[in-house]
Formats: sequence, C-alpha cells, structure tokens
Amino acid sequence: MVQVTAMPGLKNKILAITRNERDAKEFSQLVSEQGGRAIALPTIEMVSKGPQAAKELLDMLQKKKHDYCAFMSPKAVRVLFDLAGKEAIVALKSTTVVAVGPKTKQGLQERGVKVGLVPEKFSSAGLVDLMSSIQPAGKKIIIPRSGAANELATEALASLGMDVHEVFLYTVRTSAVTPVWREFVDLLRQKKVDAVIFTSASNVSSFFEIMSKVSAGCLRLDNLTKVVSIGPFTSMELEKKEMKCFEAKEHTVMGVLELARQIV
Repeated sequence: MVQVTAMPGLKNKILAITRNERDAKEFSQLVSEQGGRAIALPTIEMVSKGPQAAKELLDMLQKKKHDYCAFMSPKAVRVLFDLAGKEAIVALKSTTVVAVGPKTKQGLQERGVKVGLVPEKFSSAGLVDLMSSIQPAGKKIIIPRSGAANELATEALASLGMDVHEVFLYTVRTSAVTPVWREFVDLLRQKKVDAVIFTSASNVSSFFEIMSKVSAGCLRLDNLTKVVSIGPFTSMELEKKEMKCFEAKEHTVMGVLELARQIV
C-alpha cells in the first residue's frame, strides 16, 4: 500500500469526488492529511430491490451449485447483508467468493465471508482476466450487482464458455441537489477546483444531470479543472460526454489519489 507520507503535492489543493460523504470518508481523510481539501459530491443513491432479490441469490447459490460468486463492489456486499444477514454467510460457503478490489474484500471479510480470489486488476476486465486463467469453460458464476451495471463483463465471461447468472440487488438513481453542489459550482467557475474524480460509470451521467440543474449556462468541465477517471468503463462514459480525462492505473481510491497528486 502506498504510504501517505510519500505523496506530497496536495497542499491547498481542492479535489472533488463523486461519492457521498460516507463513501468518500477514506479519500477525504487522505487528502486532508496532505494539506488539501476534499469535496464529496453525492451523485447517485442506491435503491434496494428488496428481500426477494436477496432470497433469489441465496436460492440460486444453494440449488445451482455455482463455482464462483463475484462481488464487483462494496455496495453489493452491503446491500446483500442488509437484506439477508447471516443467511448470506451460510449460502456463500457453497462457492468460491471473488472480490473485485480491496474494499470489496474487506467488506466481505468483516462480515465473516472467506474470500477465495481477488483479480489483479480491480475492475470488470480484471475479473474476466482472472476467470480466463483458470479453465473457465463449463464453470458457473453468479454476480450480485446493480441493475445499472453494463453487460460487457457478463458477455465476456459467457464468451469464455462460462454459465453466467446475474442477480440485481439494487439499482441507482440520481441524488437530489444539495448545498455542497452549489458551493462546488461556485468554486469551479473560479477555477479553484483542481480535479474532479469520477468513481463509476453511473456517476458520470448523474453528475452531468445534476450540473445541468445547478449551473446556469453550459460549463465545460475539462476546461475548468482536471478530470480523473477511476477505470476504463468510467472513462468510456466520460468520452461519450466528450470529456478529456486522466485514467488511474490502479482502480482504487489510492490509485486516483496518486494520479491526482501527479497532475494537479
């Protein structure tokens, strides 16, 4: 893990991140320790699909004997355990649990789940690379995830010969406008925001939807600040908006923070 003390360069810098205050806690603390300021922009809200979605996942794990269950984010872990509690631990013992990213792994382990595999790349592409290396043909994988997720990973896994199932535990919606957004826009107009960090593809669309409500007139984001993407799918969404962006090599909070430190 990169040591914070080895990351100078954020003194008096302002970095915005497309996460609510709770999810941005680690990022905000790291920026503060470097003498900078973080602005947490609540961009999307999770909407649970309810207990029936969790029951569907647990039933499928128990009946279909999946070889793998892949968690793509800490959010999926949180929603599952909010809905199913300890029943989820029992069901997950029947499969090899895959955690995409250190925070996802941590969330599972804190809840008593043994994590069997973690991809080298913390992304959907990393999951596909991992599965392709372990003779995937004929193997069954189930992915609890957001209904807003794209299908690229699912299609890629199926092309490897895997039997792929998805269970949508939650979906997302655009957050309401809060005062922090108006402060952010004021700072952005003054070119005082040194970077905006996008943490998912879903956040991109919601960010610009909210911006259209709080900014009178069209603001060209990449003319006013540096735009940072956490990974390839996020970058693709930014490119659709014709935004020039920098993409982190490591698709984590530390990865985007290290990149931001280099470019601001």
